[in-house]
Amino acid sequence: MTVVPAGTNRAVGTEAATVLVVEDDRAVRLLFTRILQGAGFEVIACENGAQGLEAARKQIDKIAAVVTDARMPGVHGPRLIARIRALRPEIPAILVSGNMMEHEADPSTVFLTKPVSPAVLTGELRRLLSA
Repeated sequence: MTVVPAGTNRAVGTEAATVLVVEDDRAVRLLFTRILQGAGFEVIACENGAQGLEAARKQIDKIAAVVTDARMPGVHGPRLIARIRALRPEIPAILVSGNMMEHEADPSTVFLTKPVSPAVLTGELRRLLSA
């Protein structure tokens, strides 16, 4: 698990909100971390669902949103989101996948298909946080 402090560009309306990023692909995890940090978010980056759940349990009051890969070894993204929401039901989430997939309609969860542009990722995150 890696905690990356917010960059100098503050996220509009989010005051350096902390985002839990859970992604098993190291390159994608680093890319998401850089994008979000550059947009002013603090990032807690984890390489799998088990680490993500552990981080959420330890810092649930600090985490403003979750960005997770949909398919990972062990705990998949939808299951991870459900477990985190058992701790804090209102937490918004972005579920990301390289493949189209069926997912339940939920106003506090956004599904994005990889590759995701920085503008779309940060825009959807800001929209969820302001809702």
